[in-house]
Amino acid sequence: MNIGQVLRKIRKERKASLEEIALVAGTDAANLSRVERDKQRLTPDMLENVAKALDVPVSSLYFIAEQNMQSGKTVSDADKAAAARLENALGRFILLAPQDQQLAADFMELLLKSARK
Repeated sequence: MNIGQVLRKIRKERKASLEEIALVAGTDAANLSRVERDKQRLTPDMLENVAKALDVPVSSLYFIAEQNMQSGKTVSDADKAAAARLENALGRFILLAPQDQQLAADFMELLLKSARK
């Protein structure tokens, strides 16, 4: 999965139109559509603007794309399932407001502490 596909996935999860995201990102819907379909490359500035429009860190976009690329390699079913769970969790996490992200991170830390006992 490339960055454009990740952008499309997040945009659709948020039920945002091409026009809405493009307007906030300072581009037009046709350009964004070509990026999502891998027909046009993103400039660093455009990537940053689209990420901001989606309220997602650029690093998260690369992380999701990398996870999807790795899941295409020959790996065990358990690893594929774990990668799918991680992608699902990350996709949901980035949709949260910052204060809710902190609550989720704190909760995971509590779970880890209890698992160590």
